Amino acid sequence: MGTNFNFGSLIHSVSKFISEEEVVEQKLTPQQKAHQQEIENAILVLAAEVLRCDKNLNEDTERFIQQFMDKQFGAAKHRIKSVANHLEIGTEPFTKIACKELKMLTTHDSRLSIITFLFGVASADDFVNAKELRILQRIAGYLGISDKDFKQIKHTALAGNNPYHALGLEEDSNWEDVKAGYRKMVLKFHPDKRADNVSEEDASLKFREIKRAFELLKKQYKTD
Repeated sequence: MGTNFNFGSLIHSVSKFISEEEVVEQKLTPQQKAHQQEIENAILVLAAEVLRCDKNLNEDTERFIQQFMDKQFGAAKHRIKSVANHLEIGTEPFTKIACKELKMLTTHDSRLSIITFLFGVASADDFVNAKELRILQRIAGYLGISDKDFKQIKHTALAGNNPYHALGLEEDSNWEDVKAGYRKMVLKFHPDKRADNVSEEDASLKFREIKRAFELLKKQYKTD
């Protein structure tokens, strides 16, 4: 389940050392190229840190990461392999280092865009789960992003990607609320019991989403 965001062009603001004119003309000094590479690598480390929650680097997630990075830094083939390598060896030793580099080399607005991108990484395969949210909030803290800014990004990113919302519930709902919400939504959108104004195709899509949301929350309540 991919999520589309309007990022603008991150590379035009991402580095304090690279001006827009220099990026457009690709006339970067060796130092600027080094800074750009450090930014790229740091973002890939953070993407891997988010993916480490479920290690689900599927085609949708790969496409999402590749398209974002190509747009910001130009096309390159090594990036998905880099993410996969980080997943294999682990990211914990590098996460704080990556965030420290980004704080030095990027603007505050760029770091907000990076967090938005990471929400996209988390939601590219399915709903954003509780573990991913904790990782995203920790990364935001390392990047010097305020709780207010993080909550605003979270609200926007999860508006259409929230298992609670899929079941017609608030995020502070308990397990009994989840079960009741699931039963209610199943009755409403089951392909064989759908309302007359709901097509069979729409009902089937919604029904699958409801089942995914319920299974995700079921796992979450069992582990919390």
